[in-house]
Amino acid sequence: MARKELTSAEKLLNELRTIPKIINELKLDIERTEGSLLSSPQWSDMRVNGGVRKSQEDKNISIIDTSEYNRKEVERLLKRKEEILQLMNGLESEQRLLLITAYVNCEYPNDALDRLGWGKSKFYTVKRLAIKQLNGLIQQ
Repeated sequence: MARKELTSAEKLLNELRTIPKIINELKLDIERTEGSLLSSPQWSDMRVNGGVRKSQEDKNISIIDTSEYNRKEVERLLKRKEEILQLMNGLESEQRLLLITAYVNCEYPNDALDRLGWGKSKFYTVKRLAIKQLNGLIQQ
């Protein structure tokens, strides 16, 4: 049986689900990168045969540039998350609650079911309607 194509809304919701994970990994990379700045040994400016002279200052600048890029990427992802949530404001409150709970606050559908306290049939009915409505908002 062929797998159905994801709708624009489903793709957007998957993106929303992964944004916090990406941000977390970028923040960890920032910490590791800046930690290496503090704990890295001081390199010699002596030239290695066949190598290019690279001073400690050059290496420190490279580390700072990497951290700055990651910070900008975190800001961009937070803005993207805000854009997606703004789009979801066009949904009914129950639908918006379900999507935020299921795609932002919970990893698995059962976690969202428990948090909302709904039955499975209501959860999946509201979810299906919410995704359909969100798809309509995206197409406008």
